[in-house]
Amino acid sequence: MREGIKHRLRDYFDSADEVLHACIRDGDIQQLQQQLRASPAPNINYSHPGFGPPVHFAAWCGNLDAVELLLAAGADPLLVSYGEQRLTAIGFAALKGHRDVVKRLWMCCPPEGHVHGVKPYQACLVVAATHGHVAVVEDLLGWWNGWSQDSKIEALLWAARRWHLGVATLLLSRALFEQSTLQEALHAATGKKFMLSGEFKVKYEGIDYLNQQLLIALLIDAGADPNSCPNNTPLIYSVAYNANLTGALKTLLEKGADPNKTNGSGKSALHVLAEPIGIGQAKHDLLNETAIRLLLQHKASVSQPDDAGECPLHWAAYGLDLRLFRLYLSSCSEQDQDALLQLTNHDGETLLHFAAAGCRIEVMEFLIVQGLDINAKNSNGWTPLMCALIPIDRNPCIAIKSPAKAMQAAQYLLSHGADAGITTDEGWTPLHGLALHCDPDVNGKAADLTKVLISHGADPEARAPLLSPDAKEVVPSLGLPWGYRLRDAMADPSTQRMVIRPGLTPLYWAAERGAVGVIRTLLAHGVDVSSMDVDGISPARTAAESKFLKRQPGLVDNLIGLLLAAGAGF
Repeated sequence: MREGIKHRLRDYFDSADEVLHACIRDGDIQQLQQQLRASPAPNINYSHPGFGPPVHFAAWCGNLDAVELLLAAGADPLLVSYGEQRLTAIGFAALKGHRDVVKRLWMCCPPEGHVHGVKPYQACLVVAATHGHVAVVEDLLGWWNGWSQDSKIEALLWAARRWHLGVATLLLSRALFEQSTLQEALHAATGKKFMLSGEFKVKYEGIDYLNQQLLIALLIDAGADPNSCPNNTPLIYSVAYNANLTGALKTLLEKGADPNKTNGSGKSALHVLAEPIGIGQAKHDLLNETAIRLLLQHKASVSQPDDAGECPLHWAAYGLDLRLFRLYLSSCSEQDQDALLQLTNHDGETLLHFAAAGCRIEVMEFLIVQGLDINAKNSNGWTPLMCALIPIDRNPCIAIKSPAKAMQAAQYLLSHGADAGITTDEGWTPLHGLALHCDPDVNGKAADLTKVLISHGADPEARAPLLSPDAKEVVPSLGLPWGYRLRDAMADPSTQRMVIRPGLTPLYWAAERGAVGVIRTLLAHGVDVSSMDVDGISPARTAAESKFLKRQPGLVDNLIGLLLAAGAGF
């Protein structure tokens, strides 16, 4: 171990003030003795910014011989170090779990001296608990019965934050805690491990997740409520967001957590799991079938609506593949399934609207076979076709809807009778929706779909208000609200950091977003290129000033070239 410390800290302690630290780092007791006998001797209480005075560093290293020498020479173990740690010498020993050093330093003064002038989190009991050193915590509790309740509470909370099952078990067996403390500990234990100062990434081993599950069960058995809602959010709802915490979800359910408990907007854990969720700290995502099955086994409802009337089944149609969508559906009897398929939210959006918005073609196909209306309109005139075309950026675990997926879903709907001539209450048409996707290919699929939409009744000259980034937005989101959510956003666009540009044709929309294929087809169809918007801005200038295209100068040049060649002004 000492060789490891010497190698790891080889670039530390180069100054004259740090000569004692260097001896301790090297494990050179003989040199340390010589330095302490020198005249003048180095400052025995010089505090290194990271490791404190020499005796603190020796305690951190677990070098009992060095600790003894320094104490005999007059080192003060009760000094509080500088820097992030701000610990006494016994705190450094407790941090690393060096029992023999902790015992020696404990005897340096009366017990009260180890807590005088330090905050609860700096006390050696709390430090040992934070780092999971059960034996040291047991020693400290056994040596003194004068530990304050605040110190014991702090120790329990830090053990819970770091998933230290052994420490929590010991503390619960040796002290009594109020229900509010147990509740706070449970909230901490159900989250991810707390990251300590100096950590760049929290490490997780397989046994850590088992410890977390046992810790959750321990705290609930001690009196914590598995159905509590910190910040109006149930524990199972929060846990459902991380696939690595599925074991914690299992334990909460087994210990009495209500699977249908909802957050402030009426959403349950099954709402969360209807889309891909994150896995730990990595930027990965997956459909968490295990968690879904756990909730369904505990009678979670797929038809329980949130405040918008949207059930988990709606979002399953949006975010899950057909197999998992049918898993949601199969949680009810066949007779009930027929009724479930007809579910709508408060704004009349069907399961097919949601499946189309998520571009879930297999789910769309299943729903159409079941008889859902392909041209059903919601409260503001949106059909599944419009939902399929709009780029949606809803979930941080999922990339924004790609042009390819949007076009594939739209083409599927059109092939099954979707009406391309529809206009929403906002005046949006399928051509407006298609124009929102950046597409540099002049003769690609977007150009082909534009022709299909026009041939099936979409109006290429239809005017509609466009939501554009406001002046403060530097990097605008490509996604937009869909369905009734657009109506609400347009009622107060400032909440989305957007402004409304009224009365624009699909040509303008395509110019702002870089939809080259759409523009080429619209020009070939003979749309009016001479018109200006209400501020006198042309489509070409719209492309030139687009925040969406700032980093694509070549694409902008192509757009402007196409428009100018067709007779458009700038």
